[in-house]
Amino acid sequence: MKIRQLEALRALVLTGTTKDAAQLLHMTQPAVSKLISQVEEELNVRIFDRRHGRLAITPEGKTIYADVERILSQIDDLSAKTEDVSALSGNAIRVGAMPALGFGLIPSALRRFSSDYPQVRCVIDVDTRGRIEELVGVGHYELGFVTLPVRQERLTLTPLASVAAVCVLPPEHPLACKPTIHAEDLANESFVSVDPSILLRHRVDAVFGERRVSRRLVVQVSTTVLACNMVAAGVGVSIVHPLVALAFKSLVVVRKFQPAITFDYAILSRPGSLSRVSAAFQAAAVAQMSELIRLLEGDLPRGRKKQRAG
Repeated sequence: MKIRQLEALRALVLTGTTKDAAQLLHMTQPAVSKLISQVEEELNVRIFDRRHGRLAITPEGKTIYADVERILSQIDDLSAKTEDVSALSGNAIRVGAMPALGFGLIPSALRRFSSDYPQVRCVIDVDTRGRIEELVGVGHYELGFVTLPVRQERLTLTPLASVAAVCVLPPEHPLACKPTIHAEDLANESFVSVDPSILLRHRVDAVFGERRVSRRLVVQVSTTVLACNMVAAGVGVSIVHPLVALAFKSLVVVRKFQPAITFDYAILSRPGSLSRVSAAFQAAAVAQMSELIRLLEGDLPRGRKKQRAG
């Protein structure tokens, strides 16, 4: 069986008509129909039924398609990896970042870096902290941007910053007048939480649990980027990484949060493995982080020096 036959089957499942499948594959309708007929003949099974002018996949077809999709996905992955290996054999670097840093730091750090190294190609991946640590360890990423702690002691850690999580509120929220939001202020508030697989979720839940403050957990999202989007839409309030909040400052109200939930950001690399351009990217990220922290501190209201106990 040929790859083009499998691609025709996938296109027809995704679109539902030979016309749309042909457009997707840049082929003619008769050519698509012929490829599907060849698959059915080779496998001796009917894959599609025609219903109301559209093709509906049969139960047998669904079983076959699951294997076809798995095969084509592996081919797609191999093609992408081959392209990356080819590109990275030249003047390029690969970087992994957890979502908060991938969204809040990497774009501006990349802009700073590219002004001095416009010829360097950067591959940026966003992944979980554990996965980034693992891939830095095996050399897949030259640099990994994460929160501490990490498990692999053999990795080199370059500190970025120690920052405190912030509270984000919808515009015009009654609490927006307060320079600092305490956990008790959020009692019974509609709250946007992040996934339990994220360290932030456990630390936030621990703060409210220790103080016996009940929130209304209205929605759970996978990243603090989505949490800020929800807050901007008026769904509720949230506690998020400060760099993400800084990027959303035109859409949400950002306030200090007490008791402080502090995060240590760092860059991971393998000892002695940094190329000249990787070291330059790391230096650009450190410098950009310092600038972002200054911007964040300048945006947060000072309030009174003496605050009530949290």
